[in-house]
Amino acid sequence: MPTVSVITPVYNGERYLRPALDSLLAQTHQDWELIVVDDGSKDQTPLILADYTDPRIVKLRQANAGEAAARNAGLSRATGEFIGFLDADDAYLPNALADLVAFMQAQPHVDVAFADGYFCDEQDRRLMRLSEHRPGIYTGNILEPLILSASVITVPICTLTRRSAIERGPIRFDPQLVIGPDWDFWIQLARYARFGYLDKATCLYRIHQLNITRTSGLQKRLNDLAYGRMKILNADWFGSLSLTTREQFFFDFLTTVLIDQPNKQQAILEHVHTGELPAHYQALLWRQVSTQYFLKRTETDFAIKCLRRSAQLWPGNTKSNVALSALRLGGATAAYGVLRGWQTVINLSRRLHAIGRTTPKPVPVNLRPTLK
Repeated sequence: MPTVSVITPVYNGERYLRPALDSLLAQTHQDWELIVVDDGSKDQTPLILADYTDPRIVKLRQANAGEAAARNAGLSRATGEFIGFLDADDAYLPNALADLVAFMQAQPHVDVAFADGYFCDEQDRRLMRLSEHRPGIYTGNILEPLILSASVITVPICTLTRRSAIERGPIRFDPQLVIGPDWDFWIQLARYARFGYLDKATCLYRIHQLNITRTSGLQKRLNDLAYGRMKILNADWFGSLSLTTREQFFFDFLTTVLIDQPNKQQAILEHVHTGELPAHYQALLWRQVSTQYFLKRTETDFAIKCLRRSAQLWPGNTKSNVALSALRLGGATAAYGVLRGWQTVINLSRRLHAIGRTTPKPVPVNLRPTLK
């Protein structure tokens, strides 16, 4: 049985597939099997794979079903003690498997190891470290920080997971997700798995014009994020999360993922789990949604409804009461002025508090997903 089963899903990956496969062949740790799942490629991918005759390489082909389904096919075929994920446009550094396997063997209580690495561009230029993009380094039980940020792990290629932990669930990738299937996978696993961090660079994660996050379109990304958030919200364990995590979860969901979707925002604001939050925090959520619409001067009726509901939940709150008074005296324009003034003060306060703090570094602007 090989120590590591590496799973590579590929769809029309002719441009970067060879460097990815060659990076595995160049590993100092040679006890591995590679399971390449060709997800119905229509380019030269099958011909490229035909050039690789190493007996440790298993080649599977399926009708196009998406990255998640391809990874699941690889998981079903894997036999190794550990599972690694090498996407067809990424690459391992030569020490990757040796360092990750040694770390896991020395840490028998760890189910998943994740390491550092580099974001790189189409020409292999190293742009920044994965660790610069992370909100922090979390180990052990990381379910709650992971729920709040996919950047806790960042990318699949930097990980090595005990196959026994995956099969304990069993855990699989959700085929309904095009954006974020790996985030969903780690969240499922984090319900019982322990995570460890290896402070070494092991990989190159390539960002290019054909990344799924760049080609899928904004609405598809938001829809997939909403679907993933709803899976968490409807899970039977959601209520056991800490109050701080639940509060931040709802704030991010309502003000980022569901932005400009008043019907869906109202459904979440009235969700049973939202009603379990302290009344003053519920009021804050209603007022924040209201503020977003007032500042954009859209959905005015819904904005007013949210503001009034906020005041009902927290009758003594000065901000909501002043905004309502302005609304009664001067209409939506007056309320807009009050809320805009407060938002300016809040933004300034946040910038002042951030001075001297280390914050996650964003991916370079020219490499971020195009908003289509």
